[in-house]
Amino acid sequence: MNKLTRENYKEYLYKVYSSWYGKIIGIRLGAPVESWDYKKILETYHGKHGYLKDYGIFAADDDSNGPLFFVRALLDKNDITSEDIGNCFLNYIQEYSGFFWWGGIGISSEHTAYENLKNGIKAPKSGSSEQNGLMIAEQIGGQIFSDCWGYVSGYDPLLAKDLAIKASKVTHDLNGNEGAIFVAVAICLAMQYDDIHKVVYDSLDYLDKNLEYYKVMKDICEYYENNSDDYLSCFDYILNNYGYDKYPGTCHIIPNSSLMVMSLMYGNGDFDYTMEMLNNCGWDTDCNCGNVGSILGALLGIDNIDKKWIEPINDIVNASSCVGCLNIQTISESSRMFAKLAYKLKNIEIVDDNHFDLPYSSEGFFGDLIINNGLHGNGEVYKYSYYLGDDIFDSRYDPEFSPTIYPGYTISVKADKDIEVFAEDVDGQRFIHKNALKIPFAVNRIIRKYGFIGDDYTIYDINIEHTPDVEYDFSSLSYDVYGPRYEGDNKTNIRGFVKHHGDFRLQEGLKGTGFITIGHLLDTYSNVEWRFEINKNNGCYLVFNCLGYLKYEAIGIKNNELIYIKKQNENDTILNTLTKCQENTIFSLKINNSVDKITLLIDNETYSFDYILHLHSLIGIYIQEGSEINTIGLKLF
Repeated sequence: MNKLTRENYKEYLYKVYSSWYGKIIGIRLGAPVESWDYKKILETYHGKHGYLKDYGIFAADDDSNGPLFFVRALLDKNDITSEDIGNCFLNYIQEYSGFFWWGGIGISSEHTAYENLKNGIKAPKSGSSEQNGLMIAEQIGGQIFSDCWGYVSGYDPLLAKDLAIKASKVTHDLNGNEGAIFVAVAICLAMQYDDIHKVVYDSLDYLDKNLEYYKVMKDICEYYENNSDDYLSCFDYILNNYGYDKYPGTCHIIPNSSLMVMSLMYGNGDFDYTMEMLNNCGWDTDCNCGNVGSILGALLGIDNIDKKWIEPINDIVNASSCVGCLNIQTISESSRMFAKLAYKLKNIEIVDDNHFDLPYSSEGFFGDLIINNGLHGNGEVYKYSYYLGDDIFDSRYDPEFSPTIYPGYTISVKADKDIEVFAEDVDGQRFIHKNALKIPFAVNRIIRKYGFIGDDYTIYDINIEHTPDVEYDFSSLSYDVYGPRYEGDNKTNIRGFVKHHGDFRLQEGLKGTGFITIGHLLDTYSNVEWRFEINKNNGCYLVFNCLGYLKYEAIGIKNNELIYIKKQNENDTILNTLTKCQENTIFSLKINNSVDKITLLIDNETYSFDYILHLHSLIGIYIQEGSEINTIGLKLF
């Protein structure tokens, strides 16, 4: 087996990147025909080659959401447990919206497990067959999200297996876990092998030989050995012996995994042939093609995948979590996270802040450009900081976005000549400056794009100073509409803000209850001010230093007391009792970390408290049920 070293970091990053790109290709290929059968696909697309639909910018998909976020449990520590990954569910997933299929408790494995976690049933019990029943435990979800554990395994299949089991147990059990092991280990081995058949056979050795998953996958391999020239006969064999009609639930793991192994064996390492064969067979096409694409990407490398699959994606992978800035990502950026985590797990320190050094790593920039150890541009190139409804293809997984660029930020560039840096807001107003641009303050300014203008230039590095200077006036803020959801209604969001849960509306201010945030995880700021009116109060809080729903601090008012919350350990600390906290009063709550002060202005009377706070990351508003609060404004500077 290979071993990680500092010297082979670039090689390992390339393999992770290739595998992750293969995953995204498979999702994009399979998404238009998800849940279709072979006959319907053939009659509709008549054996069409390549992508079946031009998605443009793909909004989000459950198959990529999982790997992007569950692996973030490793950012905090190396020795993670199922409970740690379960906490990632609660921290990053919006309640009953986006991320995965919320098909109902007792129907959707993930929905069922989420409800368990929310109600205090911790992982791994949250996904156990004892808790949820065998049908829920053995659906496909444990497998479709498991690619990331192969990415961070560092050529170590036993580590890939261990992490995959821990993650899968949050939502699945038994055969559901075996599928997670197979995918993670196969990716790990594919990074080291050059024969796809050996990858499959050796991956099976890591499975429990007493469970059905192993026995069925072994059976498919044996069928291939005796009928290696006719995948359609194998497909018929699967339909007759392991079809959907043989297993309970909406998307059982055995039928879909049978197709995956069939395609890997009969595809013989040919990316196009394998992927199109698998997609044409139907069932859970985006999940199956995503996993197989990931395995083949690790085996072949991106240089051996036709650019027709790669170029339409433009290095973009979006998501639908409750952390809005993380919902706009790139494949190259997230690949660096995976690779760095692999080295972290092996206690090898790596520094990698490079740009544009991977094949096709455009980092989501559009325009007349070439990527070759730098971004070679001519004219204007731009990147989205925030999507409007017309910018992305669909909203099946309830996309919500916070900008990645804000007023107050400084964008600077290292290039081979002087070029102009620009930013453009959602109203089309542009700001331009040579080589470096500080975006000016404005109320309700949402930056939609940023980029560069020049003639025949090369960009080597882009630096962004995350120091916001912006104000939100909710009486004049807008909604953004992203189109029809699965349920048929339109997905409509408050511009720039992403909620974890609740129901907020714009009505001469921001009204409603729940938890809603904006900002970037890398933000640092000196002051935050929240102006609000209390009509009825059961707890209202200004959220800051927020890294998700389980990681934040907050200052607020409840029962005439000023409350400090540190969510990491879920303790509430009473700072001071207020003597003038009447209803129908306008409050101004300010935090200033430069003088270590919390200031509350009530009816022009000021209350100040000494408290050492360091302001960073997301900010937000948390209004508890039973409250009637009108947020007038929110300001960062």
